[in-house]
Amino acid sequence: FCEGLLQSSTPGSSELSDELRDIREAPFPNQEDWFDYFPSNIKPTDAIILAGAGSTSTFHRDPFEWTGTSICLEGTKIWRFILPPPEEKGGIDVVDEALESYRLDSIAWEEEETDHSGEPLVLSAGWQSDMTLFDSIDDNFPSAFEWVTMEEDDGEVFQREMEDAGMNPSFLRPSAETLDSLDQIGRAKGCNDSSSVHPLFVTAIQQPGDLLIIPAHCWHQTYAPLPSVAVASQRCGAKIDGINVVRHILDCTNCENENILRISKCNSFDEGVGEEVVANLLECFG
Repeated sequence: FCEGLLQSSTPGSSELSDELRDIREAPFPNQEDWFDYFPSNIKPTDAIILAGAGSTSTFHRDPFEWTGTSICLEGTKIWRFILPPPEEKGGIDVVDEALESYRLDSIAWEEEETDHSGEPLVLSAGWQSDMTLFDSIDDNFPSAFEWVTMEEDDGEVFQREMEDAGMNPSFLRPSAETLDSLDQIGRAKGCNDSSSVHPLFVTAIQQPGDLLIIPAHCWHQTYAPLPSVAVASQRCGAKIDGINVVRHILDCTNCENENILRISKCNSFDEGVGEEVVANLLECFG
């Protein structure tokens, strides 16, 4: 996990960073990214994710409650997502509780900014669980070498087998504790009827060139059946993410500035107001 590497002084890194930004911003034409208005020392940066065969990510949901993106440059990753119930059935709080989540401060920013007491200023905190969606692997699950051989011999078979493996909880098995929690989440969604068919999780297979968009409030974990390289990024759009990010920062910092509290009562924002909102937000900590 190498954060900020693309913004380094390495020759060509700036051009590569700009090219990857253009790719990940393609699904959001003519939409501002409020993180562009954050000072560089507290601005989220791209992170290069290097995953060896058989490795998993932590089981988490992202800080700031932003929209995340992931561009796969090499290899294959299996993603599993937990979708929260609708708000009227408890929303994301149901998932947080079922997974026994705890908060992790965005420590990468703590050394850069301090609050008025001289203590590190933590603007955000993510959610993490010690449970796992990839606890054990079936003996028949192909090795990395077998996957590579399969892809070289027949790409269609490789694709079909990879999709089946990713979606099948008996191939890549969640822990028993996690399965109990997923059942609890399913009941909150109203899926406790034996006649209903509902997935324990949503699966995505990411391969080179694929851009994956990770919505806010979406728990996820990845498994690498093959070594992979990806670039993880994030954005804060006006209509989708703006109010989430503003309220998240206010909750983390216990800010009581009347002007920004008034702004936080908005249900959404229009395009073009991001710079003003961020400026007002940062005044709380100036």
